[in-house]
Amino acid sequence: MLRDVTLGRYYNTKSVLHDLDPRLKLCSLLIYIVSIFLCNSILTIVISLLALSVLILLSKVPIRYMIKGLRAVVVILIVTDLVNIFFVNDGLKKALVITFRMVALVLGSNLFTLTTKPKAIADALEYALSPLKFFKVPVKDLAMAVSIAFRFLPILSDEAKRIIEAQTSRGASFDSKNPFKRAKSLIPILIPLFSSAFRRADELSLAMDSRLYGTKAPSVYHPLQFSYKDLASLLFTVSFLLLIIGLRCLSI
Repeated sequence: MLRDVTLGRYYNTKSVLHDLDPRLKLCSLLIYIVSIFLCNSILTIVISLLALSVLILLSKVPIRYMIKGLRAVVVILIVTDLVNIFFVNDGLKKALVITFRMVALVLGSNLFTLTTKPKAIADALEYALSPLKFFKVPVKDLAMAVSIAFRFLPILSDEAKRIIEAQTSRGASFDSKNPFKRAKSLIPILIPLFSSAFRRADELSLAMDSRLYGTKAPSVYHPLQFSYKDLASLLFTVSFLLLIIGLRCLSI
């Protein structure tokens, strides 16, 4: 599961989605999340999945790479679906809706991080949280912390993969069917993984201190600017949300 984390990774390629303004992509992601929770019929679910499929194709990110990110939530999906099917009225329908929402949420979030650089994510978050500056909230530091957290996810995933390969070469087994033995086998992974995380955090803090982070307002090399492509994308996203709301109101 630790080796299948794609959230926080950036897939370097040229596409329409990569060139869009990060603030627009963050806004579109929030609108899409709202829309998937408004979907309550087969038609709205199909429309949402088709829209997401088109975006994935436009991003030029390999489909296999996108699906890989779903492996981390497979266990959660199976447990949730079984509980709904056997213990909830009309459980099959609710299980399907929950599965759709979970899959769409994971794929949509992965699509945002795969097509947006970590620095651009921090800039978008800072812009979105800028009203909090009125309440003396350190918005820039908060946005930077969230961006670093996203960046550390794939780094720790790769580190976990290397640790597992090293432990396997020494004869360790992680495929036991006994859940207690399998949980116990994670100890040789978690201890060096936490040690590596703390070491990287210490190195990051030293690097930020050496660059005088926080002593003065940093300059912006590439200021964010909206273009006609961003405006067209925003109109498409708002139209999509209005369509889902209209179909929900009509109970179609």
